[in-house]
Amino acid sequence: MAPYRIVEHTADAGIHVTGGTLEELFSDAARGMMSVICEVPPEGWPETHVVELSAPDAESLIVDWLAELLYLLEVKNFFTTDPRVEKVEGGAMRAVVGGARLRGVVHATEIKAVTHHMISVDRTMNGFETTIYFDL
Repeated sequence: MAPYRIVEHTADAGIHVTGGTLEELFSDAARGMMSVICEVPPEGWPETHVVELSAPDAESLIVDWLAELLYLLEVKNFFTTDPRVEKVEGGAMRAVVGGARLRGVVHATEIKAVTHHMISVDRTMNGFETTIYFDL
């Protein structure tokens, strides 16, 4: 089973994500969001960014994480293809994000925001899961 799947939602898009660890959950959430934006990764010059964030809870942290990746796309023209979340612990996270600085215009779905709508990071027998909705 894939670590994420697209979830249909009125006027928005969402992803349901599973991961054996919080690090896997956050990494796969990033991959899922990027697949909503563009099914085939666009071409560009290789680039890497380090992302370090903190938040009061796992739900806020995953929303902030995905919002940071949207910021990198919108402001830095950086498309994430290899999100490697190294650590999620005690309300903080660190990731090394590989991808590409885009060349030219990319035809993609625009995500305006990552929402807190019905978000919950839940422990399961196999690890963790969440469903995240995006404002399009």
